[in-house]
Amino acid sequence: MDRNICSVNPSIILAVSRQIDEIQESGWNEAQILESLKGSRVRAKVAARIPAAESREARADGDLLGFVLARRIADVLEIDLVGVRHGSRRQGIARALLEALIEDENLDGPFEARLELAAANEPALCLYVRLAFVVVGRRTRYYPDGDDALLLSRQVSSS
Repeated sequence: MDRNICSVNPSIILAVSRQIDEIQESGWNEAQILESLKGSRVRAKVAARIPAAESREARADGDLLGFVLARRIADVLEIDLVGVRHGSRRQGIARALLEALIEDENLDGPFEARLELAAANEPALCLYVRLAFVVVGRRTRYYPDGDDALLLSRQVSSS
């Protein structure tokens, strides 16, 4: 089995919303996802399972491995949501999704990528640091469980 990273029309995210619910642990609710998909500035990428040659039929219950939702406004890319299916974590899927997103956005010129992250999410923080993001701020007790939010940023220059 292989995987494919591709840009998708944001409406596809709605079609796989049940799979997104399975991927997220305590992420956004459906209304928040719907709100984030409004407008022409939305960016959506998915990582999907590619069936083996002998089994070309896609399985509707498990083809989505991960996704990223973002918005580009002028020279700022707001990364809203990144998720990877539990059984597919620590295989480079989130990194591949984020690298593909940043590479595609770089075609439109330099920009700043921003995101926020729960301070307790150390694996994600390590990933973002490896992708050259830096912590630029903190929102104390931002999340319902009392965890702080870290604000991360990365300047991306045209290649």
